[in-house]
This record gives sequence, structure tokens and C-alpha cells, in this order.
Amino acid sequence: MMPQQFTTKFLEEPDLVFGGQREEKDPKLGLKYLGPYHYSEEKEPSPGLIKVGIIGDSTTLTLSKTMLEVFRSPITSPSKNKWLYPDFPGFNNGTPIKCDFSVSQNWEIILKESEIKRVLNISDSVNRRIAAGVNLFRDAVRVISSEDDTPHVIVCALPHDIEEFCGISEKTRGAKRPKFTALERIRADLKAQHQGFLEAWGIGLEEELREEEDLDLDFHNALKGKIMEFGIPVQVLRESSLRGMLHFGEPGVKVTQEPATFAWNLATELYYKSNGKPWRLAKLRQDTCYVGISFFHNKLNPDQDVQTSMAQVFTHNGEGIVLRGTDVTTDERTKQVHMSERQTFTLISESLRMYFDRAKRNPSRVVIHKTSEFSEAEKKGVEKAVGEYSKDMITIRRDHTFRFLRSGSYPVLRGTMISLSENKCFLYTSGYIPRIRTYPGNRIPEPLMISKIGDSELLETCKEIMGLTKLNWNTTSFATALPITLEFSRRVGNILSELDEEAKLQNHYRFYM
Repeated sequence: MMPQQFTTKFLEEPDLVFGGQREEKDPKLGLKYLGPYHYSEEKEPSPGLIKVGIIGDSTTLTLSKTMLEVFRSPITSPSKNKWLYPDFPGFNNGTPIKCDFSVSQNWEIILKESEIKRVLNISDSVNRRIAAGVNLFRDAVRVISSEDDTPHVIVCALPHDIEEFCGISEKTRGAKRPKFTALERIRADLKAQHQGFLEAWGIGLEEELREEEDLDLDFHNALKGKIMEFGIPVQVLRESSLRGMLHFGEPGVKVTQEPATFAWNLATELYYKSNGKPWRLAKLRQDTCYVGISFFHNKLNPDQDVQTSMAQVFTHNGEGIVLRGTDVTTDERTKQVHMSERQTFTLISESLRMYFDRAKRNPSRVVIHKTSEFSEAEKKGVEKAVGEYSKDMITIRRDHTFRFLRSGSYPVLRGTMISLSENKCFLYTSGYIPRIRTYPGNRIPEPLMISKIGDSELLETCKEIMGLTKLNWNTTSFATALPITLEFSRRVGNILSELDEEAKLQNHYRFYM
């Protein structure tokens, strides 16, 4: 048997655009020395002031305001590798960031001790306790949103007890999916078969449904979903994280990130949620609509063989849009989830409509990413929706079977492309990064398997994927393993899974980050 022949290429690290249209490859260094990308062709100018609302008890409210004040000044990184962990320059108008934080009593709500105790006293159901905690913050967001002058973003600062008994600690491991009645399961089965119901014509039937309860499964996801109707993004912060940042190095303080890294990530998040664009890709095609298709389990559906489709749409400047699709049944034989031709056509058509609404023009090219192969029905749906536009259907999935090595102490270079055929290759989006003089991971990096159907060359496809791994504004990490079209699919799906289909959704990406 002839050995497999591999052709390898090294793809140069994509450049990012920052203030003054100047370019840098590293998000942190670009922000530190050049400042964020300031755009003039958009509807709204780059924020020079981030108005921050805060909800918490008296302790976490004080901690949050102290944190924002600390962010205004430089923070020294304790790391010796200043390429990977540079010092934080401070967020204020006197630095290249050219942006400051603003707080006001009009945007602050102190949760009463009695209100928090009322939540904690719910002991018969963890799901009800989580829901009560979420509603406590949701109602506070409602009050702030009714002000004439509203903040750009609201920090929900969870007190320690809410964090412990409504958050992610062992105290909430009893949170489970809701129990469904036999009638609800029948309705779900009929719906999966696309059966209609009399309610669509305003005719109600007397049914034995379970008593209506407010049951949430995850505090973070439920809160993100429930506050969307008010149109203000929120940032969830735990008291332990605030103390870890402000009291770094003190005995008994739990720390997940040292203060400089914590400030880099959170300040950038707040900037993005305030409608700022920290950076842009330098060479992303301006005529292209990028769509990531994925599926999530709807936890409110009794039939867990049913998943719901969604699309994440991105314009050339990184503007992110989220669309919820329709329910799809898992194939019993292959255990894979695929949409019908009609479902695919509808989802892609709606994605293109949303793209036009944001970009104010139709794309001349559409790129669609999935983590599974495209079925024949999905291909036909894409063809029908995209029409005469240039198109690429790309399957991107992590590969656990192959490992490639290079000589020396460090793993394969990020940007290594190993071609298998004209339309298939391995691509290392993680690995040793020359710009930061190290490999930032703690495991042997895995390549992505890239399979392409469409009009573009495989090399150009991989260059685009490399660029799209650098548009994660939820962190200032150098890059992520997956492109932004797929990187947050699980997180976005988890938020959507907490919501009824009729719930009002915001489609801008900043509400999900």
C-alpha cells in the first residue's frame, strides 16, 4: 500500500485593524498601543463612554463599582511572558483606548436582604429557586430599562448566596429538565410530524396540563433569555470573581484569572456590548455573508430526539446576528441531525434578509459553515436560497484521530494546512504562535478537518477560517479553535433552549455573549 502523501502550507497570521486603521496581529497589543477600531461608516459612532448599570446587594454593588474604578488605571501582569500576558493599559480617555466607564444611581438597584432570603428559602425545587433568583434580577433590569436615560450594559453582580444556591455550585446539581405530562408528550410528537392545532384558529380545548410553573435550568442562560425583551445586554459577574480580581494574592481568595487578564477580557466585553467594535479583520471580503448552522436540544420540549436549528450570521465587519430556526428530528439510523430542503431554504433565506438589513446591500457571495456533512436535501435548500450568488458549503469539525508533530519543544504551528485533496484538508487553528512566542494551550493541539463544496479555492477557504477565529470579542485571547460562526453555537443554543418559541428574541450577538 502506498503511503499517504501530504502537501503542507503555512498560512500567515491574519492582521486585525485597530485605531487609525493601523494593523496588528494580537488583540491585546493592538488595543494597548493602537486603541480600538473607530468606525465612521456605521450608524452609531464608537463609544467614548460606556454607561454601566449595576444590580446586586450592597456588597456586590460596591465591589462592582470598585472594579470599574480599578479598570481606569494600568494593571501590571505578573507573568514573565508579556507577549501572552501584557499589562492592562487602563480604560480611560487618556489612553489609546479613548473610552471610559460611567455609573449612576439611576442605573443601580440594590437587592434587599429579605428578597434574597425569599429566594433561598425555596427548598422544594432547585428549578423554582433558580427561576426566582433569575426573576429577581429580571425585574430589576425592567426597572432600569424604564428610565429615560438607560445604560449601554447592565452588570448583574451575584451575591455569594445567589451564586452558591442558584448558580453552578453543588447546591444546584439537582436542577433537572421539567417533567412533562403524557398529554404534553403527545403534543410534542404531533408537532414533530408537522401537525396543526386548533389553537392556531383561536379554538381552545380543555386539557389537563400541569400547573403553570416558572422553572429555570441554568441561572446564566435563563437570565440572558428573560431580559432580551428590555433591549439592554447584561454581564453576569459572581461575587467570587470580583473578590478574586480585587483581592488577588490574599490568603483564601479564589482566583481564576490574574487581575490584568480579567480586566482585559471583561473591559473588552463591556465595550463590545456597548456597541463598540474592538477590532476588525483586515482582509475579510466585504461582499460576503458568513453563516454558521448548528443545532441545540430544546430543554422545554418533551421529545429529546428533537433538536432546533439556528443560524449565526456575520457581515464583513464582524456584525453578528442570531436566528432561531425550526425543530428537526434526529435520524434514528445515523443519529445525525439534518434539515429538510424547505427548512434549509427558509433558514438561509432569512439569514440573507437579515444580512441585507445590517449591511444595506445583498452579498455577492455566501459562505455556510456546519460541523456535519451537508445532506442532499440541505444542499438543494442552499442552492435554492442562494441562487446566483457565489457559494461555499464548508464542513468544519475537530479531528481526534490524527496528530502531526514537528521537531523541537513546541507543537505544530497555528496556521499549518495539510491538504488531503482539492476539497479536503487538516487545518491547525491552535498550536505554537510565533507572535506571542509560545503555545497558549495545555493539551496537544487538534487539527480541524475541513471539507468544502463550492466555488472558492480550499486555500482561500482556510485563510478565511483563520481570520474568523480572531473575532471572539468575549475574550482578548489571540484566537479560538473554531471560527466565530461556530465557536459560540453551544452557548447561544443553551440560552435559546431556556426560552419558549413565542418569547421575544434579540438577534444581535452581544445579547448572547
